[in-house]
Amino acid sequence: MQPLLEATGITKAFSGQLALSDVSVSFFAGEGHAVAGENGAGKSTLMSVVAGILRADSGEVRLDGVALPPGDVVEAQRRGIGLVPQEPQGAPTLTVAENISLGETPAGLGLLRMIDRGRLNRIAADALKLAGVDIPVEAPFGSLRLADQQLVLIARALHRGSRVLILDEPTSSLSTREVERLYEVVARMKASGRAVIAISHRLEELRAMTERITVLRDGKRVLTAALADVTNADVVRAMAGRDVTSAGAPQQAPAVDVVLDVAGLGSARVAEVSFKVRRGEIVGLAGLLGAGRSRTLHAIFGSEKRTRGSVRMGAGGGAIEVKSVRDSLASGMGLVPEDRRGQGLVLGQSVLTNVNLVLPKGGHRLGFLSRPLLLETALDAIRELSIKASSVAAKVATLSGGNQQKVVLARFLRPDTRVLLLDEPTRGVDVGAKEEIHRHLESMAARGLGLVMASSEIPELLRLCHRILVFREGRIVGEMSRAEATAEGIVALAAGVAA
Repeated sequence: MQPLLEATGITKAFSGQLALSDVSVSFFAGEGHAVAGENGAGKSTLMSVVAGILRADSGEVRLDGVALPPGDVVEAQRRGIGLVPQEPQGAPTLTVAENISLGETPAGLGLLRMIDRGRLNRIAADALKLAGVDIPVEAPFGSLRLADQQLVLIARALHRGSRVLILDEPTSSLSTREVERLYEVVARMKASGRAVIAISHRLEELRAMTERITVLRDGKRVLTAALADVTNADVVRAMAGRDVTSAGAPQQAPAVDVVLDVAGLGSARVAEVSFKVRRGEIVGLAGLLGAGRSRTLHAIFGSEKRTRGSVRMGAGGGAIEVKSVRDSLASGMGLVPEDRRGQGLVLGQSVLTNVNLVLPKGGHRLGFLSRPLLLETALDAIRELSIKASSVAAKVATLSGGNQQKVVLARFLRPDTRVLLLDEPTRGVDVGAKEEIHRHLESMAARGLGLVMASSEIPELLRLCHRILVFREGRIVGEMSRAEATAEGIVALAAGVAA
């Protein structure tokens, strides 16, 4: 059977460091093909070469047996290759409709050739319907949640008639219902003769969307097989080059003293949230997408305006009230946001700069930065978190997603950090990096930090948390201890089908 798309002998290096080494893989019409591997394995680099975003040093990409011009993204799109990146890349100030038709905006007749708004919106509505998405076409793209932004970009690729659709971590920001909707879209695309390539670290979701899998490790292809013929353990072993074990349940009970006291907290979309966190405790926030978990974390930290309630670090007469981001940082509170690229990192700056965006104690004297201390802090972070970077001077944009997440986390590996808020801390990272992050979170709790972690992955919450708070419509609707919590119980509470 002739492949629809074929990459042959792809080799690519950055600054002398090999990212891909002689990788060959074929993709067939009507088939879903998973591409897996640890962060830094070369998955996104390979897909960027296929989509024409990057030019390979050697090798070629063929569509219907005809070679694509290397490094020509416009021609790749014209020929029918669509890429939906993990981090949504749209024009934030333009509407959903304008983003879907970006580059081919319909214009009316006449000398002025004004934009035909009616046709523009109809095109967008049809594309969204094809993707099974209900989003207002005139809403600004930047006002949408990450999940909705991602679905809009999938709709755009479908509108452009993509014969090959590349999905990079397509479910990382989606709710359970939206994931099911994505499965339906993928099934329709395969049934219509298109090829779907999915990059993900969630193996069960890959099994739901794809029939074959290719695993990369250290820039080389180490496995291509039918998913029906391999177990998850086989895939993980191929990805990591070793057996990977999951972190266990917390080994240490939290202390009795309170490090964070949230009382009657409210914001535009959060209503009367109250809970306490004790020293050494990991508190999980569960709930469906839009339930208010992320907004609660931002309201606690001070990056979202509060309308009521209070946040105090500590308890009793020694408690310090926190009213702003400046107060939070000064009192030892940190936030690892879900959108690491948009809110957690300065992509054009170095690892050294990003680790020290929150200056360590003694980081400046008499108005001058202490470069030796900043360098020491960055080097310590690279060692402790095993961040893969050529040096502290490497730009964060060149790092893999898992290593970028570690850089954000490293910012708060300080003796003066007392509370750490984490929003989807392992979104889009591979099994090996996830294992490492879990161990670091447990280690931080063991050292006495209070952690509050919002996650859409219920197994992650069950594995790490001492307590789990379940959110629905901006409120806490249930609380479970680690011993009481089950995946079924959490989902039932979050969906409003249990008391």
